[in-house]
Amino acid sequence: MIKKDHLILIVDDAPANLQVLGSILSEQGYQIILADNGLQALKSIEKFSPDLILLDVNMPGMNGFETCQRLKELEKTAETPIIFLTARTSPDDILDAFSAGAVDYITKPFNNSELLIRVRSHLDLKDKTDTLRESNSKVNELLRVLLHDIGNPLAGIRGIVEYAQKKPEIYQTANTILEMAISNCFTILENVKKMKSLEEGKQEIHLEPIHLQDSIQKAIRLFEQKLSNKNLDVEISISPKFSVLVEDATFIHSVFNNLFTNAMKFSFPNSKIKITAYEKNKFICLSIRDYGIGIPENILKNIFSFTHPTSRPGTIGENGTGYGMPLVKKFIETYGGKIEIHSSETEDRGTEIILYLKSSI
Repeated sequence: MIKKDHLILIVDDAPANLQVLGSILSEQGYQIILADNGLQALKSIEKFSPDLILLDVNMPGMNGFETCQRLKELEKTAETPIIFLTARTSPDDILDAFSAGAVDYITKPFNNSELLIRVRSHLDLKDKTDTLRESNSKVNELLRVLLHDIGNPLAGIRGIVEYAQKKPEIYQTANTILEMAISNCFTILENVKKMKSLEEGKQEIHLEPIHLQDSIQKAIRLFEQKLSNKNLDVEISISPKFSVLVEDATFIHSVFNNLFTNAMKFSFPNSKIKITAYEKNKFICLSIRDYGIGIPENILKNIFSFTHPTSRPGTIGENGTGYGMPLVKKFIETYGGKIEIHSSETEDRGTEIILYLKSSI
């Protein structure tokens, strides 16, 4: 089946050829861009992103081989399939065509049916390649998510172990927290598997009511050492009656932990973090507010993008990957909610993140 959004650039110095080719392909549902020379073709690339290029060889000025080489040097068209239209059939000419970067050639005068078959075949191949590339990108996203999220419980484990080496007597007291941190590591591994299944349509998330106040308080226990290191005070104001529909494991270990980690990272030492909740339009709004450095505009506009990591050091040099927020947004939307970010680097400095979560009551 022809995709209606397939865009084909036709480059030929003969107006009659442009008209004939344009008509044949338009009748099949393809969108068409026309260029009558190589320079015009290069200029059209500034505005458009064709899925396929049909390129004449014999053109005045910049011939087809040169044009092809220039197109292959551009990031935008480096992977775009190019089919040469040529009356040349000698082995050397064919070799030159492939050496320049073409994927195929069609001899003139061309047969309409052959032209359409070649065009459709290379567009199908491009679609499959793009799908594979997107799939590989998602695998890389999941790997980045895993490396990002599993760092929190591992850091907690390391902190407790290092402290216990100095004071062995705290092992018994810290045992519960260690068990929780180790359990969180395995939970995060399961969350990554779950996200992959969700992306592939193999699994649905099962929402369940959770007691918001209790879940948040339990989650914060893992961050006691980091809070102590920066002398951060946490103020929690959540009504005991609030219950929300989420998936408990992904909400605590992939959503809240990411947001709270960021709040700590970008807070100034000796400041505070406020966690509040209120009702609004059948949603429970969970607010995590810090009074730190705020988010610059250039980072804020890409904060939910996996392809534009937004990592930057914290107020005492803490590192991060910048891939936490895209993960948070993906899960919140899967729960049927939404996320808002309000941030300032100047007046009323700091960042507030608001999660709109469905109430279970």
